[in-house]
Amino acid sequence: MQFFRGLVQLCRLLVGSLFIVSGLIKSNDAMGFMYKLEEYFEPGALNLPGLEEYALSLSVLICIGEILLGVAMVIGALPKLTATLTGVLMAFFTWLTWYTANCDPFATKMIVDATGASVEIANQCVLACGCFGNAIPLTPYESFIKDLVLSVLTVPILIGAFNGWTRLNEKREGLVLITGSLVVIYAFGAGMLQWNFPVLFAAISYAVAEGLKVRFSSKYREWIMAAGVIVVCGFFQYYTLNHLPIKDYRPYAVGESIIENRKTAEELGKEAPQYATEYTFKNLETKEDTIILSTDWIKIYNEPWFKEGFETVSFEGDEVKLSEGYEPLIMDFQIVDGNGEDVVDDILQFSLLQGDVLIHVSKDLDAGAGLGQEALNMLATQAMKEGWKVIGLTNAPFDQNESYRTEFNAPYPFYTCDQTELKIIVRSNPGLVWMRDGIIQEKWSWRDVPTFDTLVD
Repeated sequence: MQFFRGLVQLCRLLVGSLFIVSGLIKSNDAMGFMYKLEEYFEPGALNLPGLEEYALSLSVLICIGEILLGVAMVIGALPKLTATLTGVLMAFFTWLTWYTANCDPFATKMIVDATGASVEIANQCVLACGCFGNAIPLTPYESFIKDLVLSVLTVPILIGAFNGWTRLNEKREGLVLITGSLVVIYAFGAGMLQWNFPVLFAAISYAVAEGLKVRFSSKYREWIMAAGVIVVCGFFQYYTLNHLPIKDYRPYAVGESIIENRKTAEELGKEAPQYATEYTFKNLETKEDTIILSTDWIKIYNEPWFKEGFETVSFEGDEVKLSEGYEPLIMDFQIVDGNGEDVVDDILQFSLLQGDVLIHVSKDLDAGAGLGQEALNMLATQAMKEGWKVIGLTNAPFDQNESYRTEFNAPYPFYTCDQTELKIIVRSNPGLVWMRDGIIQEKWSWRDVPTFDTLVD
């Protein structure tokens, strides 16, 4: 019995610590997690379009809820409720990652459209669950295995909670569990995330919870402790949503070179992944369809036995990866002018050879219309006088960009870029990016647009 109680405490420590880290990573980039939820809500995925308008709210709720459950699990607060919610959450996440891992991108599904008619559409597979945001990109199968392991670890927690073995920590027990949790979080943060902030955040959360435990002795003490942790989480969430993520793991992060991140495997002298397409041919003797990879077909298509024994059915089959290899971190970065020409190389060459580039990024021109524009105009005017290049990147076509430019007196030209790429570049809408030598120097939310004097000081 003593062994099992020890196992319960170990599971609480591990699962609780991982929940805190996972929730914090997503909370650091709640907009990114929102985009992931929107992928799941698409008709070709879970077909829940009615939830899209609530995606940000759900993102925030899940992020804070995950952290709160992790803290509660380690300190032993509200054990039955905490264990139950954790079990429900893990059951759902395990199902979701299983669904994601088993999604067939070439299959179709029937849905009911807005008119009430049944229509057949292609599956839309989510390529990553976003469990740890961009910090630790896991494949759907890896995410499923991770959630399966956590679900197993949740079982002893549930048993311990409903048998009365878990309670609000006594002093010695709390010291052991909280210290152990901080060690686990530090090791995870420093080793896998290259970020020490998670252990500081966890320490603050534990300190607030423990301080409130000492201060209050009523029957609502544990709920007051929970409220205190929510305040800590809420403050962090408010900051990152109104400014930018504290830690950026994307290929456009500060310090990253866009030029280097766009280079191909060949340019870097690395091995590229190998792909092939499944071609379908009919065996004239057996009348059965035979799948032949495009790489093999090249070798045999002139062979007499093949020409005489097979006829073509389709060259439009599934694409399969034959081998792993290096793929560019940035693959879809284009800057399209009014003539439909991609001028991204010109912009990067200017940055590399001539100087600084400021980029006003707006993933949704209508939604971000006018926000911070006065400050952007002042900064741009001064920067352009000093020989800097200033451009705007939006998801809108040329005529809409020109209308916006005229309406808000923007002194710089606007170009069109893929919306998905704009979401990756900077999370704020709009946001500002400063580039020099092809390297991202700094990024700002529209709320934090600096003056030119600040940049050159």
